[in-house]
Amino acid sequence: MPQRLKDDVRDRILAAAARTFAERGYLQATLADIARAADIAPSNIYKYYENKQALFDAIVTPALAARLFRLLRARLREFDTLGSWSGAHADGSAHAKALLDFWVEHRLAVLILLNGAEGTRFASVRERMAQEMTRQAARFVRRQTAAEPDPHFDLVLRQVFANTVAMIAAILERYASGADIAKAFATFWTYQLAGLEALVRNRNRGTRLRSRPL
Repeated sequence: MPQRLKDDVRDRILAAAARTFAERGYLQATLADIARAADIAPSNIYKYYENKQALFDAIVTPALAARLFRLLRARLREFDTLGSWSGAHADGSAHAKALLDFWVEHRLAVLILLNGAEGTRFASVRERMAQEMTRQAARFVRRQTAAEPDPHFDLVLRQVFANTVAMIAAILERYASGADIAKAFATFWTYQLAGLEALVRNRNRGTRLRSRPL
């Protein structure tokens, strides 16, 4: 019985810490905030975790961050094989479904990585996600056409994916249920995939026009 009580307290601390880090970020969250959310005395946290960093490390791990990037890269590489991007949502893509399931299962940890990791080893995750999306998209465009570098296109692409990461965070922050998260991403992907496909298509069309002999 005493051991079960300890496990229950640990679970309450972890759940409260995940919510607090997601809402306030690592730097702004305090152990007092977490203790209040867990309905325990702050001193009780130290029975389980040495400090705030140790508590954060128990929630957001290198393995979890690495898996996020593996799933993201698999999702991005899939676009090379698709005739049309408009169907690459969770119902039409196993890689999209796997990424969505990961976001649902680890909602608060992913939200911390995207919005609340400043001051930790994961502070660059949000920027790295946008960079990875931009790199893969630019790589796809280079393979599709012999286009010369276009700083205007590159700027738009970078901003598109910075906004994409912001939207991922916004959806995970707004919704807690898997059904709501799935519906929100279905709506977002319908808009985003069509827009990206049109952007790349217009880029390719412009390149072909410029390459025609006069």
